[in-house]
Amino acid sequence: MDVTRRLLRLAIPRAFVVGASGSTAVRFAVERELRRRGWGEALTPANADILVVCGSGENRFNGVVDRLWDQIPSPRVLVRVAMPDAVARQLDEARTEMWGLAGLRADAAASIGAGVRGMDPDGMDWSSTVQPHENVDAHTTGHDMDNHDVAGMGDMDMSLEMPGGISMADRGRDRDGLKLDQLHVALGPALSAWPSGLIVRLVVQGDVVQAAEPEVVGDWARSSFWFDAGADDQQRVRAAAAADSLQRFLSVAGWESAADTGRWLRDQLLESAPGAAVHPRFVRWIRRVRGSRVLRWSMSGLGQVGSGAPGSLRGDVWARCVRWVEEIAAVIEDPVANGQSAAGAWGVQRAEHARAVLSMLPLVLAGQEFAAARLIVASFDPDLEALHARSLGGSHG
Repeated sequence: MDVTRRLLRLAIPRAFVVGASGSTAVRFAVERELRRRGWGEALTPANADILVVCGSGENRFNGVVDRLWDQIPSPRVLVRVAMPDAVARQLDEARTEMWGLAGLRADAAASIGAGVRGMDPDGMDWSSTVQPHENVDAHTTGHDMDNHDVAGMGDMDMSLEMPGGISMADRGRDRDGLKLDQLHVALGPALSAWPSGLIVRLVVQGDVVQAAEPEVVGDWARSSFWFDAGADDQQRVRAAAAADSLQRFLSVAGWESAADTGRWLRDQLLESAPGAAVHPRFVRWIRRVRGSRVLRWSMSGLGQVGSGAPGSLRGDVWARCVRWVEEIAAVIEDPVANGQSAAGAWGVQRAEHARAVLSMLPLVLAGQEFAAARLIVASFDPDLEALHARSLGGSHG
């Protein structure tokens, strides 16, 4: 027992972080605290010890969280954070709970009991969720990237049922006229580095997306986090928003070390004096991302959007990433520049950006490989908080 306790204390926790609608401030606080402690962020539930839920979600979000919880191996802890000020205390409590042997035994006993209940009379375990495409080859970008397991991306909503609740795929003709399985897959709303409040329902045949339908869910506030952040220096706040979008994209692409630096830069831009973000590490980061040949090669031509879309959305995935990089670089390279701009105008732009993304996603995702869908959505990163705030006539709108 002493050995088990010591091993638990030596382990560095890894958190799988998901956010409900309107939880941006809580998510930032969680990511800052994880970085301060040196704890890692897991890309899949199977690699996590702690499931951190930012904000409070509605029924569908909570249902997906329950399924994510089932995928996290023991010892594990569930943390629901409602306020940024509570993050440090709740993570302390989570670490203490992970060290407790009583909780570990209880969790193990519950898992064994659930496994027995999931066995059918013939001894076949039908309790696990079918997760096709689990090892689909991703668009990797080199560096320190890992292929992403799509487990935890959402629920599988298929029409035919087998005994025990396992779903069967529909069948339909593909582009070559062959009859192949059609799987109905929902991405979101509880997914790492995913726009809060977004569900994208896909019809997938083979490894190709045949159809896509976005849906916005959740309980929303009357304003967006970015409308209220640092109104005294809008250019710096816009750069912070670009850094947040870029770090989420880099995380999905598998470049986790660059994503971590992007989160650090975002926090510096939001919290510090104008010149504080001009750190050699951030300057090197800008050059590294901007000059990445592997990233450019792997993302070029993916998710192409034509001239009819707003300027911030045009081009391919790489072009949208470059726009974020340039917006960040403008502040880092000239931190004392007068960055005043109308907050209301920026709020309108973010809302219209999100509205345009929702309308074009079905067309952009159709025909893409399943593994590319998350990269394309990450390159848009729609601010659904801004869209909802504008529709309600919220602040700065």
